[in-house]
Amino acid sequence: MVGLGTMGLPMARHFIAAGHDVVGCDLDPSRVEALGAGAASTAAEAAAGADAVLLSLPSPAAVEDAVLGADGVRAGATSGALLADLSTGPPALARRLAAECPALDVLDAPVSGGPRGAEEASLTVMVGGSEDAFARVAPLLDVVGALVVRVGGHGAGQAAKLCNNLVAGATMAAVAEACALAVAEGIDPGTLYRVLTASTGDSRVLRTRFPLPGVDPAHPSSHGFAPLFALGLMAKDVGLALELAERHALDAPVASAALERYRAAAREGRGGLDYSAVYRRGDGGEASD
Repeated sequence: MVGLGTMGLPMARHFIAAGHDVVGCDLDPSRVEALGAGAASTAAEAAAGADAVLLSLPSPAAVEDAVLGADGVRAGATSGALLADLSTGPPALARRLAAECPALDVLDAPVSGGPRGAEEASLTVMVGGSEDAFARVAPLLDVVGALVVRVGGHGAGQAAKLCNNLVAGATMAAVAEACALAVAEGIDPGTLYRVLTASTGDSRVLRTRFPLPGVDPAHPSSHGFAPLFALGLMAKDVGLALELAERHALDAPVASAALERYRAAAREGRGGLDYSAVYRRGDGGEASD
């Protein structure tokens, strides 16, 4: 398991609990120590002799280096091993990894569900790659996923994940604007939440990230916007979705508008907060306390 952050560490623990021998690798040695299993200092070392190498990393650049770098998976993996990237990135990178690692069964397998889904092993896993490779990796991904689906060939899993995060990001931006409007009109936040969750404006984003604090103690807004999924990462993913749309000469004005909101919030210092911190009270540009 290469990458033991808020997603990778709980997933690795589930693999151990399921009886797999796991070797962990992370730039932060304390995370490897927290796993309490085998340890490797490089991705190449982690991949040596492994039947499957899974990546859970924060950026496409990190994935590229972990696979194709001098100390990357490609340099150490056994021929025929599975390589599944559970991170979110561009479909083009997924196809490049498959093309440049012909000795490995490469799959893109981004996940949705956040840290809670990783902790509860209830993730949705969207897989791109060959049918044979999917058949091999599916039992492993079933350990952490409530739904594991082969979407198509290389890159299809990443494309599906970017579609998902475009919807989630744009929805959150719309919820934030609606809440700002409601506050300006003096509507009680709890009443607004009850109305929206019983109306056509309801969504999973609304039910997990209502941006007005105190309405639901499980929501990030009630804990200073402590991140379940960071705003900076949502900006990255919406940006990747927009780049994909541009590759296909598709207009995506809603994605463009949402991306600007997230980038503006990041410039104001909210990139490390949960992405529901895109909410701004009035015109002051401040997330609610």
